[in-house]
Amino acid sequence: MAGMSRCLAVLLLLSLSDAQLMRRDSSRAASRRSRLQGALREALAKVSAEQVLVVEESLRDSYEAFPKDAKGNLPPHSALPVLARAYFAKEHGWLIRGLETPGAPIIAPGESYREATEGHGAGDLYEVHALQDKAPELAAALKEAALSPVASSRGMSLADISQTVAALEQILLEESVGLLRAAYVLNELESDMDRVPAPITVEEAHEVLLSYLILFRHGLPHDLEDAKKHLQMKQRARKTSEWKGMQSFETQALNSSGNVAWTDLKQRVMLLAKLYGRWQNRECEDMKSTLVKMGGDSGRVKLSDFHGSPKYPQYQFTEKEEYLQQAGILEEENGEKYVLIANYLLGASNCIASSDYFAVCCLNECETVLNHFEASFEMPGAALEQVQQLASELNASAVSELSSAADASGVVVWHSPAFRRWLHRAFPLQCPRPTALEDEAVEAELSEAKEWMDIDEAARQKLHPLVLHPSECTRLPEWHETPEESAALEV
Repeated sequence: MAGMSRCLAVLLLLSLSDAQLMRRDSSRAASRRSRLQGALREALAKVSAEQVLVVEESLRDSYEAFPKDAKGNLPPHSALPVLARAYFAKEHGWLIRGLETPGAPIIAPGESYREATEGHGAGDLYEVHALQDKAPELAAALKEAALSPVASSRGMSLADISQTVAALEQILLEESVGLLRAAYVLNELESDMDRVPAPITVEEAHEVLLSYLILFRHGLPHDLEDAKKHLQMKQRARKTSEWKGMQSFETQALNSSGNVAWTDLKQRVMLLAKLYGRWQNRECEDMKSTLVKMGGDSGRVKLSDFHGSPKYPQYQFTEKEEYLQQAGILEEENGEKYVLIANYLLGASNCIASSDYFAVCCLNECETVLNHFEASFEMPGAALEQVQQLASELNASAVSELSSAADASGVVVWHSPAFRRWLHRAFPLQCPRPTALEDEAVEAELSEAKEWMDIDEAARQKLHPLVLHPSECTRLPEWHETPEESAALEV
């Protein structure tokens, strides 16, 4: 009987994505879809078809692991922000304003963690500041789709999701153009920020790109007018151990001879912005290695050891206990307080290069781990025995504890609080411990998926008519001015 129950549970998972009756589209749903398609066409004007395919391939495994209707569409509300958030965290380490997870905000200069999280829940795509400012019609179309009743929605296809993510990615990359213009001015190669700059030499172009990287890395607030102050910061940067790495990274984007036109340099700087997340992640790997040496492979380090460690060139472990507690980074056991390494690395204090629209944080390695499970089954979950076998192949710890992540039928669902908690125990150096707010968001996601399936099931069997259910950053390079120096400059 137990085996039959598990088989039925797996068949139920299959029913989430296969052989469900197509939902009859209302004229209102068709109108919403038409508006979204029109907004996407406009927003994708500068995005190549090749880049959309790159985004689609990155999203495909997760898309296949979500419950879908007969057309292959995902639930209309929760799936899109979840997939978009995971893509940017995994590929770029970007934390996007308006799309933050509960309890993981971007902290503005001078703002406390508590202030940043006040009234802050799981963000949706239509709330993304960049879309509201740069693509208001797309933001409006996404809001209309997100707030529509589940029963009258057509959901989101893989193409819809990939195109939306690619459009947002392009908007965020284009934000770098403003800093590039400022780099021309700060290097005294242009005086008018609104004029198209004339071609410059390769040597000048290298200096401009290096200035851009310094401005980008510094984050808000930017000083885009004081050339003397910028030159001093650049001179300090040249004397640090970080400089050679920055030069090497910049050279990858510009390897040419002759004069360099503005249009060419714009493409180069957007390439740097796109690659920056993976390049800067070496600091995160260095921090992780340092913390592991303090606490071993357990995924945590004693708070006393954390605060007692020396300062390092690019980072220091100086976060206050209050912040660590509020952000879900601290846990206590037998009277001893510990810092959870994965939670700490993904925490707000390790986000750098903050701008009006996003910040660059450590890459989320847990999304890559989750993708292994999603890609192996291409379903919302799998039978416990199958998951245990895959977990053993991935050298996960706590394989025997997987039973706690299975439901009553012996099925493990990937996007569930129980599985997320097990991931932390099994991969403590890659996967953070979920907070209560994050668990609530995942439960809401599961609830919508169930409603999505129930509505389709009700339509298929014609059983009944559809019923609608009512801190400061601690990753500072050596060339960054100290608070005391900043205060002195303002006098």
